[in-house]
Amino acid sequence: MTRSHAALGITHLIGNALLLWLGYAWLGMAEGNGLHLAGSAAVLLLFGLGALWLHATALAFFAQTPNASFAAAARTALRRLPRLFVLAIVVVFLYILLSYCYSAFDHTAFMIGSWLTMTLRKPVPPARVLDCYHALIWILRWIVIPALALPVAARLVSKTARLFRRWPYWLAAGALLLLAIWVPLKLLDWIPNVSGFSAEAASFAARIGTGYLLFVAALLVLEFLTSAGKPRESQPSTAVSP
Repeated sequence: MTRSHAALGITHLIGNALLLWLGYAWLGMAEGNGLHLAGSAAVLLLFGLGALWLHATALAFFAQTPNASFAAAARTALRRLPRLFVLAIVVVFLYILLSYCYSAFDHTAFMIGSWLTMTLRKPVPPARVLDCYHALIWILRWIVIPALALPVAARLVSKTARLFRRWPYWLAAGALLLLAIWVPLKLLDWIPNVSGFSAEAASFAARIGTGYLLFVAALLVLEFLTSAGKPRESQPSTAVSP
């Protein structure tokens, strides 16, 4: 491991923690007047630009292999921020659309449940249909859209990154996104059967620490696979013509 690899890992450990704290702080900000609303918008913009720069730096870094430079990758990512910001706006629009779809399916779920009940001659509760629909929206929100947007971002950061990937990449991307998002959330929700404040505090610290390390490591591996985990596009021609 080179010094640049260590710098990238430390930056992601610290940077993602700061971004999570900033996002948590933004959720608690008041928006009662114009000044508070402007402050909230500024914090949200800082969060978005910080996340784009941090993860674009990893994409640019891994695209430079084998002679990767953390400083050069950070400068490259900074220059690519405007085009990445446009991509982020498109992704945010897709998330807004998914949020609308998430909350606008109740009546349709009732109709589908009723139709399935009459067709299958077995009771199909609308709540079960709604749960399946919400699971589909969750998969689209946290696996499909990130897995599609990340190669586009890598292409915007580095022209050497491939936009169209083979199916093993998509399987690995889905598994890594589950490891980065679903597993940490399950660790936080899991409440072990321990007694005493000290044991509970130690359990919480261990679970949140393990979940955070999984989150950072899985994202870094995914960014590596997206930018550098591929055969080279071309090979230098070194044969001498007769």
